[in-house]
Amino acid sequence: MKIKIPIILLYISVLFASSEQDKEIALHHFMQGEFLMNQGNYALAVLEFQDAISLDPNAATIHVSIADAYRRLGKGKRTENHLKIALDLDPDETEAREMLGQLYISQNKIIDAKIIFEALIKLDPNNLDYLFTLADLARVQKDWDSSIEYYLEGYRANSLAINGLEQALQISLTTNNFEKAEEICELFLEDDPQNIKIIETLRDLTIFSKKYDIALDMVNRIEKIQGTSAELSIQKSALHEELNQNNEALTVMYTALENDSINIMVLHRLVSLLLDQEKNEKATLINQKIIKHFPDDSRGYINDAVIAMSNQKPEEAILALSAHVGKFPQDFTVQYLLGTAYYQFKDYGNAEIYLSQALTIFPDSRNTKHNLAMIYDTTKEWVKSDKLYMDLIATDSTDAQAFNNYAYSLIERGEDVEFSLELAKQAIRLVPDSAPYLDTIGWIYFKMDQIDEAIKYIQNSLNIDSENSTIQDHLDYILKIKAELDTHKDPQVEKRD
Repeated sequence: MKIKIPIILLYISVLFASSEQDKEIALHHFMQGEFLMNQGNYALAVLEFQDAISLDPNAATIHVSIADAYRRLGKGKRTENHLKIALDLDPDETEAREMLGQLYISQNKIIDAKIIFEALIKLDPNNLDYLFTLADLARVQKDWDSSIEYYLEGYRANSLAINGLEQALQISLTTNNFEKAEEICELFLEDDPQNIKIIETLRDLTIFSKKYDIALDMVNRIEKIQGTSAELSIQKSALHEELNQNNEALTVMYTALENDSINIMVLHRLVSLLLDQEKNEKATLINQKIIKHFPDDSRGYINDAVIAMSNQKPEEAILALSAHVGKFPQDFTVQYLLGTAYYQFKDYGNAEIYLSQALTIFPDSRNTKHNLAMIYDTTKEWVKSDKLYMDLIATDSTDAQAFNNYAYSLIERGEDVEFSLELAKQAIRLVPDSAPYLDTIGWIYFKMDQIDEAIKYIQNSLNIDSENSTIQDHLDYILKIKAELDTHKDPQVEKRD
């Protein structure tokens, strides 16, 4: 024993010395590798790092460096292997984890990359790079809510990271998450209260969500920053109107008129507002300014026609427009209003001319198609009216008026009674409490000799619109027929005029 103890100690000391020497050599190779990396010579750097690893295989840093060299050489699998070794040796090796996450991103391994950066964020919760990377990864996965939240966390971690708010706002707007967009705008304004772009965005968002009081506050803020303008006055007026603050809406526009007495936008808005409030005489006076100062603008003549129509004087609307219609051959509203005025005046020939022109200008106008269909119905051009009704129904299965009017037209002609009933039923399904629609289906049942069913529907119709003389006449006539039938008379059923 006295001989063996010194031998063992000698062996250990030699081994220790050898290990230190290997580490020094490994460090030399490592430093050479780093130098070659800086020179861009990644292949030779790999050889140096390999020599370093052979001498010191448990150094996580060397595995990270050789992984970096392999990454630059496009050797993904080898990069991944060495990074995993580095993490096995040192689970807190942040650089290895970051590099592995970026490798997975480059390989489009989104789920693997997400796991890596979720682990990193646990180690460093306020790291902007990690948060924004996770936000980007969630964006790739179309996990919009998570993406927005990561961007917002980045902003909360560092209020200077405005780009995080910008990204969150962009995603919210793009994905129609308007409530979140409003919240983000509020955060923006806490940091920058006079950011016009954000104030305007919040104004638009709150108008869309019908938060008119907030929208009005935004317009007032814009006005304080930029000064008043006709456009802002019109916006304020419209918002006051939405809030049922009609006097305030008018006051804003009269103030705008004092600032600019011949601004066409201000004049037109004021006329529209007065018409909405049924102040037609005042509207007429303001509208005269439009016609005087802007004779080539159709809005003045249109306003005149609207005022006449609201006063139930279609002949005055015809006078207002007919002398000027030639100046506006492509103005849909001029053509439509003139055609409608002629229709109410029972001049169906001219009504058809101008409504047809309006439909040429705006082929998708459903109101124009409805009016033309009723004109063709009245003039017994049923091929044309049927075509329009079928088009209206085919392009909008919720157009109750089209179903009802088509049903009424057919039953009045005595054609396709069963089809007429189905059309009327659909109108009732869509609008169950419409007095005209209930009257129509009741009249159809009467024509089908289902008297009790007819009485039921027409009585319901009259309960809704007790002042309607046409509905009352229908009910009286049907009750008369029922009474005659009950007394075994053989009445001659009259046709409806």
